[in-house]
Amino acid sequence: MATRTFDPAALERYRQFLAELLEELENEIIPSLSDGDLKKAPAFGTAPGAAEVAAVEYADFHATTWRNLQYLRGSLHGMIAGLQTAIDNGGVIDQQAATDLLRVTDAEDRYA
Repeated sequence: MATRTFDPAALERYRQFLAELLEELENEIIPSLSDGDLKKAPAFGTAPGAAEVAAVEYADFHATTWRNLQYLRGSLHGMIAGLQTAIDNGGVIDQQAATDLLRVTDAEDRYA
């Protein structure tokens, strides 16, 4: 039976990896949708009706992409905070988190 050990250095490396992804998202990707090239719909050609149909589809794409990026941003912030809490607590989790984890995994210890 394998034993688990707490490795704060591994959590820190993963936290740093997520922080770099978050930085790229906030400094490069989101600005391109809010203020950059992707803020405005491109020209859609001269075929009759093309601009009207494509503009609506682009607006829907833009709104969906924006919403998904904001969800991703929130998820990254949450994961980074959770990893930092785990590092600060020496890997000890509270009883509610342990109970929730067992519920999600159908009470199976996948790491035993």
